[in-house]
Amino acid sequence: MPRNNMDVLCLLQEHGAILEGHFVMPSGFHSQTYIQTTLLMQHPNLAQKIAGALSEKFSKPADVVMALTPSDSILAQEVARVRGIRAIFASKDDNGQMILKHSFNIKEGENVLIVDDVAVSGRKINKAIELVSKLGGNVIGVGVIVDRSMGYLPLTVPLRALLSYPMQTFTAKECPLCAANIPFTEVEGLNK
Repeated sequence: MPRNNMDVLCLLQEHGAILEGHFVMPSGFHSQTYIQTTLLMQHPNLAQKIAGALSEKFSKPADVVMALTPSDSILAQEVARVRGIRAIFASKDDNGQMILKHSFNIKEGENVLIVDDVAVSGRKINKAIELVSKLGGNVIGVGVIVDRSMGYLPLTVPLRALLSYPMQTFTAKECPLCAANIPFTEVEGLNK
């Protein structure tokens, strides 16, 4: 729990950000629950509080905050505002590879704090760590609003979350929701 005692679970529940259904996650895994943090981040006062609490989890200085996607750029912007540094976000190229666009850059030796809304498998986070390393930067850590992994994430840097909310995911072959013929729940932007 962050020092400011912000109850992230209650905020998510109050804003209808914990959805139940049958979801196909960007990783391809299936889940009965989806957490849509954008419903919190649309409120500037909440975005500011969340960013402050997330920033407090990292004492090491950073030169830049990087979001993994354009949709998480609000989180990066707010964390960067708290720290008095710049914010950037990664994008995908035509082949689906993570890159920096919009003349964003990471200079050799810069310390980078990566932020994401929800951590599940760590695959996307690892791609971001690789990108930062390839550009000559040093990742000081990864801050997420919600860690919904079921335990260990294979990361080489510290991951710190405002909320740990483990949720089971399934391959399509093992999914009990598919076995029960439960239709997929559509969520705008989920697999973009």
